[in-house]
Amino acid sequence: MGRFETEVLTQRSNLNALTEVSGKWIDTLRQRKPDDRIILDMDSSVSETYGQQEGSAYNGYFECNCYHPAFCFNQHGDLECALLRNGNVHSADDWRSVLEPVVARYRAMMIKKFFRGDSAFAIPELYTFLETEHYLYAIRLKSNGLLERN
Repeated sequence: MGRFETEVLTQRSNLNALTEVSGKWIDTLRQRKPDDRIILDMDSSVSETYGQQEGSAYNGYFECNCYHPAFCFNQHGDLECALLRNGNVHSADDWRSVLEPVVARYRAMMIKKFFRGDSAFAIPELYTFLETEHYLYAIRLKSNGLLERN
């Protein structure tokens, strides 16, 4: 099993196929039951690790050694895309790798398109991307002193 994981699954074509599995399943389901909208919800999570796993690192926010994966779900709770990341990255780090393939799958569809995210995704580059792709979005603003006083 160890050689399969390190020699077979790590080949680029196999990694790409694994990444696309959930999207293909969702596309098949959508053909049977079409939607008039897509609501993408992007977030990160913590996956605590023990020992010396490659990529595991201490994350001060979660206060543990972990991986810090990123996820994109749709309004039905289906996983559109995921990315396993090192434990010490910011919540929005490498958001493009997760979001762009999903947005590309829906680009030609004439449906309403929405995105929501927490304050980690309150970055101008993401706003520009979403506006260019004609997505409406709701992203929580990062807390700051001025907002807290009013």
